[in-house]
Amino acid sequence: MLDERLSLAYGLYPACRLAADIGTDHAHLPAALLQRGRCQHMVLTDRSPSALDNARREMVRRRLLDRVTLCLGEGLSPLSGPCEAISVTGMGGRTIREILLSGRQKLQGATLILSAHTDWPLIRAALMDIGYHADREEPCFAAGRFYLVIRALPGAVSLSAQELRLGTCLFESASPCLIPFLARRRDILAHELKGLKSAEVPDTALMEQVLADMDSYTRKINMIGGKAHDSQADL
Repeated sequence: MLDERLSLAYGLYPACRLAADIGTDHAHLPAALLQRGRCQHMVLTDRSPSALDNARREMVRRRLLDRVTLCLGEGLSPLSGPCEAISVTGMGGRTIREILLSGRQKLQGATLILSAHTDWPLIRAALMDIGYHADREEPCFAAGRFYLVIRALPGAVSLSAQELRLGTCLFESASPCLIPFLARRRDILAHELKGLKSAEVPDTALMEQVLADMDSYTRKINMIGGKAHDSQADL
């Protein structure tokens, strides 16, 4: 059984013959991808021998061991050839950024499925650096916290500083979690602004940036809420 976060990652995965799951640990996502026929074969990697043992046991339990290749190693380094899709989930944004930047030669045009609970601007910036762009950003709420699942495709797209901070295709999401997610991000900024105002020497430029981002979230929330209301009225 996949939780909300992994179910979302599963839904963004393309059908493919060969995919890789980086930092696989419990291997629940690749097991579902294989059992349901979304992927035919998967490379499962982890830097931890015990985590890779967890994955092996899960594959044995589900009778999928003959459809996986288990590799011990850091990040994308264990990949020996091109994959059609690569997932990196359950890590912080800073770690995912390092994996993408250090292993960019291993990507070879693969669709990327990335899930982090922190530092999403770092992931967006890393995607720009490696010649990729996010074509889907989907929020979800799982285990008491918000996550963002990003699908990225080859082709660099230049983003402004604010787009790196807030996202772009995120606001096109049809997820019921979108407005709560945006409201939570705005609340975090409001708390940050309070701290900036109480500083001995306030950073005026940063305060203006935070206010602009809060205003952008508010406008997006109102716009999305208005569209939802109009859609209900048309029924």
